[in-house]
Amino acid sequence: MRICVYCASSMGNNEVFAQAARDLGQWIGQNGHSLVYGGACCGTMGVLADAALQSGAYVHGIIPRFFEHYSFEVVHKNLSGITLVDDMAERKKLLVKEAHVFVVLPGSYGTMDELFETLALCQLKQIEKPVFLLNINGFYNPLLAQLDQMQECGFLKSSNRALLSVADNLASMTQAISEYSQQHPKLL
Repeated sequence: MRICVYCASSMGNNEVFAQAARDLGQWIGQNGHSLVYGGACCGTMGVLADAALQSGAYVHGIIPRFFEHYSFEVVHKNLSGITLVDDMAERKKLLVKEAHVFVVLPGSYGTMDELFETLALCQLKQIEKPVFLLNINGFYNPLLAQLDQMQECGFLKSSNRALLSVADNLASMTQAISEYSQQHPKLL
């Protein structure tokens, strides 16, 4: 199964975020899955990719060409496969196309953009793929409260709110992904 992970090009200010990325990458590799992600070597993106590679996963990065021109290294050079695209919109489109399942770790603008575009595609029935939010250390509690507010105010249907599965720890999320893969054996 190809698992797309949305996460950060930063490390955050708590080691628990990097550890969650490391543990997820290891789980992906140890369970015979592959990783598709944004292609960076920095932040939790790099930690995730390195852990997945070290655990035997096929890791495919999708990253815009303009990152090659930065004065600092951004593009991960040791991936199983890399696809260079023209812009961020094309990157998101390919990430969505390649994935069977989405996992969202803590992040910032880019992570939120990817999360909400994916959920909007699910809501509009353009894709039918599960989206799992890993709420490490309560990072997403304010966002989840906002989604509840959207629902309470009549802007978000309960059926669309349910498109986002939330787990507070890796064990419960990986169990849900395993159950999904058993229900969809053609993904393996």
